[in-house]
Amino acid sequence: MRRGLVIAKTLRLLGGTALAISLAACTPLFVGGAATGASIANDHRSVGTVVSDAFIKFRAEAMISAHKRLHRETHVDVTSVNGVVLLTGEAGNVHNRDRILTLVRKIHGIRRIIDQLRLAPSSSFASRLADSWITLRVKSALAADGLNANQIKVVTAHRVVYLMGLVRKAQGDKAALAASVIPHVRSIVELFEYRH
Repeated sequence: MRRGLVIAKTLRLLGGTALAISLAACTPLFVGGAATGASIANDHRSVGTVVSDAFIKFRAEAMISAHKRLHRETHVDVTSVNGVVLLTGEAGNVHNRDRILTLVRKIHGIRRIIDQLRLAPSSSFASRLADSWITLRVKSALAADGLNANQIKVVTAHRVVYLMGLVRKAQGDKAALAASVIPHVRSIVELFEYRH
């Protein structure tokens, strides 16, 4: 009886530990899932479109990564909003850029590809960090202006800010103005689709 009790306690302890480890490892997923749920609730895209955009991004990144040399020689960020795909980063050379475009064009559900890849070596960590900081500042400015950050996708590459989303014209104009006053922003590219 005592041995059975010890085994039961050990199993409960191991089960609890495994659960704790699983939850700790999955916390970003749960948090991300909650954030995604909130994003979908405040997004003008349908749930199916949001899921399709996530799949497009995942598929494009996986296809590029599968080509070891291409992955090693390039730095590509893929953003998909309402089936419009924005490619930013550095392709290194024309051959790599063409290969990336060929791969991405194979993905089902893409309505349009906006190629903003630079024919240059991969950017430095410091450059990417500066771009991330600008993105954060722009998102904060949008929120401060009363704009719903879940409806506007902000991407920064080489200090160029790309704004994407399904918004009203007045919202797009307001977002571009808010982004334009952020320090170190080189230019603003509006890629909005307008709804009525």
